[in-house]
Amino acid sequence: MFDSSSATKLMFLIASLTVVLLSCVTHPDRSNLDGNNTLPFSNQITPATITPITSSPRISTPINLTELPSTTVPVATIPATLNQSTLVNPTPLQQGSSSRSAISITERINKESKQTRGGTLRAATHTWFEGLDPHREPSTSFVAWGPGIAYSRLMRFRSGSDVELPSMEVECELCLDWDIEDSTTLTFTLRDDVKWQNQSGIGDNYVNAQDIVSSFQKQMTEGSPNSHIFHMLDKVEAPSDSELKITLVVPDADVFAALADGRSKVSPKITAHSSNQQMPTSVTGSTPWILETLKAQTMVRMVKSEQSEIVPFLDAIEFHLIEEPETRLSAFLVGLIDIYRIEYFEDKTNSPDPKLNYIEPGSGIEIAFSTDSPPFNDPKVRAAAMYALDPKEIIDKVWEGMAFFSLGFPTANKDWAIHENVWSNYFSFNDKSLAILKDSSIQSPVPITITSSDYGIQHMESVQMFADQLSKGGFDPSINLLSRREYVADAWKAGSYQMLIGPSFPQSSPNGYLLPVLHSRGAWNTTKHSDDKLDRLIFKQASEYDIDSRAALIQDINIVLLKNGYRFMPITKIQPWTWSDNLQDFHPNFAGNEYSFWEKVWIGR
Repeated sequence: MFDSSSATKLMFLIASLTVVLLSCVTHPDRSNLDGNNTLPFSNQITPATITPITSSPRISTPINLTELPSTTVPVATIPATLNQSTLVNPTPLQQGSSSRSAISITERINKESKQTRGGTLRAATHTWFEGLDPHREPSTSFVAWGPGIAYSRLMRFRSGSDVELPSMEVECELCLDWDIEDSTTLTFTLRDDVKWQNQSGIGDNYVNAQDIVSSFQKQMTEGSPNSHIFHMLDKVEAPSDSELKITLVVPDADVFAALADGRSKVSPKITAHSSNQQMPTSVTGSTPWILETLKAQTMVRMVKSEQSEIVPFLDAIEFHLIEEPETRLSAFLVGLIDIYRIEYFEDKTNSPDPKLNYIEPGSGIEIAFSTDSPPFNDPKVRAAAMYALDPKEIIDKVWEGMAFFSLGFPTANKDWAIHENVWSNYFSFNDKSLAILKDSSIQSPVPITITSSDYGIQHMESVQMFADQLSKGGFDPSINLLSRREYVADAWKAGSYQMLIGPSFPQSSPNGYLLPVLHSRGAWNTTKHSDDKLDRLIFKQASEYDIDSRAALIQDINIVLLKNGYRFMPITKIQPWTWSDNLQDFHPNFAGNEYSFWEKVWIGR
């Protein structure tokens, strides 16, 4: 795929990403998961019985350390029926190929449709954003559920009734087509008909290549909260107003996901003599949405533009800040909001029925074993622990079927998923667990310490059940319950654990997990494993643009991970959503903070 200098380039990328990782800051939408959010208890070691409590180095993909996902708060998704027909191929192209007219443009509304479509949609956000700079603000409440929907991107993730989730399939938004000239060079032909909305003193009224270059350079600025998304970009150039050239540091098959990410926004290039360095105080984008009202810590109202060539089906969208889960539920039940992400309550009396079940690969409960000290430095003991565990029992009893097994990283298409008839061979065989431990020289039952933290009722119940299963399989587990701050610092960052059960490393792309977490020299390889075969597979898939070849490599990685038992995600969360009956054509794809689906939704009247 690339020449002999690739190894040198990869090591350069490794070093540069490690530096950028240290500069990342807190994700505003993760405040409830921040390591500073300490619990009343600290470093508690108990027997394997917990009362559930109601109430975050080397190869690295730079990501926010405090962006620790809750096991009860997923982000993007797939249908609950996890048969292989529900998963979709992405569309990074073959080398030297292109995609013509990939964009799906919402049709103009005719007079007849205007009589039935329109209305104002109201949705709830959990947190508020810190600023209006589209290149520095990472909060979902800005990016995809707020003022950020006014900004276009070079590419976007496809959404619609014909898209089966999860999907990382991309299409053009500001481009017409693209070519992969070689493994590190991409060229794009741009649209020339996209107008800036609310344009005032910004030069050309149409988006051009210089705007994209300027926007990408701002996002790539060292220290920017969103710079890690473009870690693979080396240079961005504009040969003309309608042409864009992107050069990569090394080949990276996730570049299309980076370009389509909801945070990779395009804003107008400001002339040199203007106040270019000032923080934006207004929103000037090129989608059909205009910011009409912004009430700090309260509400954002976006209205459709009369100037845009694309006419949304809605008249307006309002995003209301509602911080308390109970209040969000009440707001939906009485009709104050139209869309509701169903949250977990012990009392399900008022819980609405889901209309859509989504999962986000990478969101849930991960299990990891430390491989550099007893007892889990012995592969046989790790295998015994896996045989003692029964993920399906916990999925059924604790998560009510709303979870599934994965290896912890995003799956880009159906061919990446690990089949149950494969992974189930490594779990739920107590006889095998007991036999392995009996044949080993280790005392039985084997004393082990499980390190975790409180991430909600279902999380705590899952930890307890995993401990009970291990007890039946020949282990003597105790639970080291840390505060969230300690969990991030001691377990996540320092790797101070024997067995870890908790949220996974946050990621925005497959390589964002595979390289820093699973590679032997990864900055987040806290299991401290060393595996040359796994390393070669990870490096090879990272630069493989052919989707079939990459899928085959991913399946090889899946098997290596299962056989060696370094880490896995037995509980990958499925998130239910519902909405009011008069909301029509709501077919979201939340991959990478996608938001173009708002253009196609409407309220029946």
